[in-house]
Amino acid sequence: MSIAKPADRSASHLSALVHLIYEAGIHPERWNKVVEAIAASFGSTKALLFTPFVAPQHGGMIFPTGISEETLQLWGSSYIEHDIWAKQIERQGLWRAGDVMLDEEMVPHEEFITTRFYQEFLSKIGIARVCAGFVFANDEGLVATSIAVYRDKDDPAFDQSDKAWLKLLVSHVSRSMGVMQRLDTASLQKTSLLAAFDRLAFGVVLFDSNMQVLHLNQAAQKVIERRDGLAITATNQLECDAQPGSRRELSQWLTTIKNAGETEQLHFLDGCRVLRKDGVNQYMIQCSALAEVDGWKAQNKNLRYIAFINDPAALQLPNAERLCTLYGLTKTQAQVALAFAGGESYKDAARSLGVSEETVRSHVKEIYPKMRVNRQADLVRLVLSLAQCAV
Repeated sequence: MSIAKPADRSASHLSALVHLIYEAGIHPERWNKVVEAIAASFGSTKALLFTPFVAPQHGGMIFPTGISEETLQLWGSSYIEHDIWAKQIERQGLWRAGDVMLDEEMVPHEEFITTRFYQEFLSKIGIARVCAGFVFANDEGLVATSIAVYRDKDDPAFDQSDKAWLKLLVSHVSRSMGVMQRLDTASLQKTSLLAAFDRLAFGVVLFDSNMQVLHLNQAAQKVIERRDGLAITATNQLECDAQPGSRRELSQWLTTIKNAGETEQLHFLDGCRVLRKDGVNQYMIQCSALAEVDGWKAQNKNLRYIAFINDPAALQLPNAERLCTLYGLTKTQAQVALAFAGGESYKDAARSLGVSEETVRSHVKEIYPKMRVNRQADLVRLVLSLAQCAV
């Protein structure tokens, strides 16, 4: 990371930044802009406003700037337990609302750069230093929330003037976000979750109980705008607009999912391939009903189903070695995870690996805890977030 430009901390800039912070309290979709503006006020390009101990799908939130969804997924699934900054703060009881800490106050820099957290993860994404402000501290019903601004190893270390500046901003963020959380926590969580979907390079479609589209992420919107295989009808249904046969197949598949009881659902890996207008290429769609206890569903009471769209021809999955390194999978377990992300069913995966379906299921039971997921939909989403893919 390099310092973006000299930080502007004039009175007029502070006034504009504070105004933006309070606007976000009314319009939560603007928190991303707030985080970007706060980072810029440090001359930095990377920052996070997030709930470090609660993921978005479980009721938390995360608003990043300059940090990819792939990086966030890796942190949450592989490196959160190695986050020495967070561990030191928690161990020493330093997390107090309104406080600000610099990296050197948490862990001496020379010690920090020898850790696994830095060497395997942060050094690869240009982060070596942090100035972290604690917005809330898990008291009075407010989830622990932090805003962290980052710099790389060759950038100037954060100093006391940076600390004072963030402390000033944290007071405004806490007021704006505190009012919002008291009045409309669900809106804040929903905005964070939808923003996370928008950072993904594959299509995500959210449906209500009637299979009407509630939300398309940006990648899915591009698919619809292209009109080369999928469209949204006047009644807000997802349909194939290529050939009549394919249209009926997609409609019947979605209807089957809708009409099935919770215990009779089609397997997530039993997806639907939709022919595109060139008559050769296809879209791969995978869809899952959401259980009553699902964190995503809790943030949108009308949400019932989630579907992923990708283009198999444009999908470049991570190699098995990378999954083994990141998650401690065996080579066969990595191959199973990649097969699922590529649209294969249990039967397909068993055939391609030359093993029984029961063996595949045994591998899946061991994959879940290693990748910190508990269902196929989350497993596929996690692998796809590491892929080079387009729709």
